[in-house]
This record gives sequence, structure tokens and C-alpha cells, in this order.
Amino acid sequence: MIKSLADSIKAGDIVYNVFMQKLVVGSISQEDGGLVFTLVDTGLNTHYYSYEDIYFDDLYGESDEEKSWINWAKNNKDFVETFDHLSTIKWIYQQGFSEGFVYRQKISYSEMMQK
Repeated sequence: MIKSLADSIKAGDIVYNVFMQKLVVGSISQEDGGLVFTLVDTGLNTHYYSYEDIYFDDLYGESDEEKSWINWAKNNKDFVETFDHLSTIKWIYQQGFSEGFVYRQKISYSEMMQK
């Protein structure tokens, strides 16, 4: 989530993690220049998330890369949870997503030039 949207979230609001699991905002704190949310899941477990790792249910304000990452992560939760550094996996996925578009543009241009 972008910071300007995260600034609008208040305690008691509902947000979602990368696996689209519903979480309720308990409190918000400012740490190292970013917002950290204390969230409670349906099992009443407490979790701490950076504003960059929470989402609205309709993924409002998210880029295509981010939406694709979330869709892939929620469908591959068992695999994704085996990694310690979720942010690194997210970055790798999004780089591959972007490079796929660049490659497709090159192929399309090459095909057009051949015609």
C-alpha cells in the first residue's frame, strides 16, 4: 500500500495481508520513517506489518505488478510461507513480471518489423 493511503487508515479498520486474510487494525505506530500496524487476525493473534505489506480488499491503489504478486502469493501460500524474506520474494516476482512485459514488447516490435 502506498503511504498516502496508509495514512488514512484508523484503528478498527479492516485490511488484508498478502494472502488476503482479513485483519483488524489495533494500533498504528511510526518507526524508522514508516508506519507499522499492529493487526489482529480472526484467531485473535497479533501481527505487525509495515504499511507496504497491507492492502484493501479491492486492492485499491495497487499497481499491476502488486496485484499480480498478491494473486500469485495467495494461490501459492504453502510455498511462499517457506521463505524467511517475503519482501525479497515479492521483489523477485515483480521484477520478473515487469521483464515479461519488456520482452513481449521487444518480440512484438520484432514481429512488426518482419512484416
